[in-house]
Amino acid sequence: MLNLVVAAMITFTVLQSREAYRSRSEITTQNLAKVIDANISGILAKIDVALLAVCDEYERQLGAGAVASKDLNHFIVRQHKRLPELVALRATDPAGMAIYGPEVTPATTKSLAHRDYFSAQRDNQHLGLVISKPLVGGISGKWMVVLSRRVNFPDGSFAGLVYAGITLDYLSQSFSTVDVGKQGLLSLVAADRTLLARYPKLSRPSGAPEIKINSPQFDALLASGRASGTYLAKSSIDGRDRIYSYRKISLSQPLYVFVALATSDYLANWYKEVYHGVFFMLIFLTITIALAMIFSRQWDRSRKAEQALKALEDERLKMEKLESLGVLAGGIAHDFNNILTGILGNISFAKLQLEPEHGSQPLLEGAEKAALRAADLAKQLLTFARGGAPVREVTSVALLVDEALLLTLSGSNVKGVVDIPGTLSAVQADVGQMSQAFRNIIINAVQAMPDGGVLNITARELVLEPGNPAKLPPGPYVRIAFTDHGEGIPESALKKVFDPYFSTKPKGRGLGLASAYSIVNRHGGSLSVDSRVGEGSTFTIDLPSLERRFQPREPETTLPRGEATAQLSILVMDDEEVIRHLAEGMLLHLGHQVRTCPDGAEAVRLYQEALRDGTPFSLVLADLTIPGGMGGREAAQQILAADPGARLVVMSGYSNDPVMANFREYGFVKALHKPFGIEALAALLQSLDGVTTTGQGKA
Repeated sequence: MLNLVVAAMITFTVLQSREAYRSRSEITTQNLAKVIDANISGILAKIDVALLAVCDEYERQLGAGAVASKDLNHFIVRQHKRLPELVALRATDPAGMAIYGPEVTPATTKSLAHRDYFSAQRDNQHLGLVISKPLVGGISGKWMVVLSRRVNFPDGSFAGLVYAGITLDYLSQSFSTVDVGKQGLLSLVAADRTLLARYPKLSRPSGAPEIKINSPQFDALLASGRASGTYLAKSSIDGRDRIYSYRKISLSQPLYVFVALATSDYLANWYKEVYHGVFFMLIFLTITIALAMIFSRQWDRSRKAEQALKALEDERLKMEKLESLGVLAGGIAHDFNNILTGILGNISFAKLQLEPEHGSQPLLEGAEKAALRAADLAKQLLTFARGGAPVREVTSVALLVDEALLLTLSGSNVKGVVDIPGTLSAVQADVGQMSQAFRNIIINAVQAMPDGGVLNITARELVLEPGNPAKLPPGPYVRIAFTDHGEGIPESALKKVFDPYFSTKPKGRGLGLASAYSIVNRHGGSLSVDSRVGEGSTFTIDLPSLERRFQPREPETTLPRGEATAQLSILVMDDEEVIRHLAEGMLLHLGHQVRTCPDGAEAVRLYQEALRDGTPFSLVLADLTIPGGMGGREAAQQILAADPGARLVVMSGYSNDPVMANFREYGFVKALHKPFGIEALAALLQSLDGVTTTGQGKA
């Protein structure tokens, strides 16, 4: 009985092993199909870039009134040299005669008017890139597939084709680096089941008919709308059993790559396991079940321990990468803000040197706005450095929409129609992140209407009840709807539109809508989509409402010319020389006495000397972070130890540093965020009168 039990267990294990081999082979073919897809898509996309370049040059010369054959031939030859894999790169006239390109002479030129792809491009100006069935080149005499694009006269009528030929041998050879075993195969198949390329390649005489793939399983999967799939079938060409995985290539053309592993190949090792298993069973069937159970349990514990150790190691590596990314992003943002401080400060300082009506004032204001937008970018960088948590402020949906439309629709043939009431409640959001989410949705709408159209944007207030479809907490919300009238999204793709790396567009990266979805969720809202094929799509955002209108902040008052606060003695500590010089110039302009130094140790020394001389500084502006030296936090502790009444202001480009958010806990009376201009500096000095009492030498 024990022997029978052991035999049954071994038999069961062998059968499970066979299934595991089959599953692994399916995964292998799927992964290889992705690799081949990327390879073939890259080859075809590179050829399409060359076709587009030649089309543009051809149409440019047509628009100029006449085609300079020599110049166009030279241009085509240059493009051809960049793509040695092409057997042909030529252009035709409206009648289909190949008259431009390398190796084209009156004696060798051929007409393409009888080709299917020529007539299709001639009769339909919206086809874009067309890939032909396998054919024998009229000039080269080689089996190839042809990629073509239509050329138009300035009035839009048909002017000819630009086409490129790539041999089936080249496509087949590009598969040869992939190991699919002795009996495996790789192939490229058109939507009508025509075999375009195969490895190992098939010998085909020039007059042979095209080869069709006959696979009911493949037909059924395509009929169900699946762009990729895996199935087991017998080849219609050589009759071998194989596991097939297919995948539609990442282009608009319906081409499919196939990867197949022969059953005899992927089960070869399994057969060895069967032989070893039988041998093992004959030798060890006399061993007791108890010993077998002990061994099994020990192996299982070891495997689980190894998996747990690997999981811990993976988590450690992930945390190290995130920490490194945060440090890098924070450092970049800090340095960026220091640079912007010099730019923004000098701009604001320059504005004061000119009369209000001076012609340079609008230019300086434009540069100042651009610098402030760059500062917002640095702020977003800091936000993502700590995990993407939004830095929220009260803002207006209308302002966010207007800014997103201005940045996105400029130069496009899509018109934005906005319907947002002036009484709409404000929301609390990270302006940079939410503006990016809006822009991503608008970009998606523009891409859905390649021929132009209207994008309607509306915003309304509503109250969500418990159990709402968005699963948001009940309460007041602002709903923003973006409605395009484009191609629409198939129902099969609606559930995936917010998935990272999923895109229905041939060249889409699938990150825009996923990013918008993430941003809206982090703001406590929801993003949803409703679409009908051929009618358009509506993306709807619900954001928590503040139930009050947005009140724009009053702009900082520019310090009147000639008007100054009481003279102060100010010490400025910053490691950046340009910021020290800038702060010194602005403070001198405001009528104050200024000393500067590059680090905290020097600032402490200068303050202590002034204190001993009976002329302590009225104010210290201290940079928070000094690489390789004493920063503002340590310097403040030493200065306050010598003079508890000292007034210190912390400066930093790290707007998210806890010292900047809770400056009073560290002995500072104010925090000055970089970048800043002279208006912000003047406002800070004026605000200090009410912060502390006046002491000796202090104003």
